[in-house]
Amino acid sequence: MKVGIIYESTRGRTKAMAEAIQEGITSAGTECDVIDAKDFSSIDDFCALAIGSSTRMKKVLPMVKRVLAEMPNLNGLPTAAFGSYGWSGEAPDEIAAKLKELGGILVIDQPIKAKDYPGEQILAECRSLGEKLARSCE
Repeated sequence: MKVGIIYESTRGRTKAMAEAIQEGITSAGTECDVIDAKDFSSIDDFCALAIGSSTRMKKVLPMVKRVLAEMPNLNGLPTAAFGSYGWSGEAPDEIAAKLKELGGILVIDQPIKAKDYPGEQILAECRSLGEKLARSCE
């Protein structure tokens, strides 16, 4: 089993967050797939899932919106939401709400959000999130 991270990033900021989450997962000894949302196909092999999107015009980016629309019932799968933003930052909250609606169990109370490029504190939170996701697979 492995943790899946699905993201869409316009300027590399949300991608940097996804990579930091991956660092936390692999440092905990769990396998991880980091998937650009345009390449997403299935969650079949995942024991936990994180989804991230930059916020554009107060919305989730289109490929992540498609992934969420096509996502099957998560049946208690451990999940998390994350993303970067320039102005308003609604996308991670929208993702978290959709994950809960689909039956996912959020492993952290609030999504991780980064204004502009994530600084070291946010990247550390992302690595910690990765460790929590990895532990949820045990």
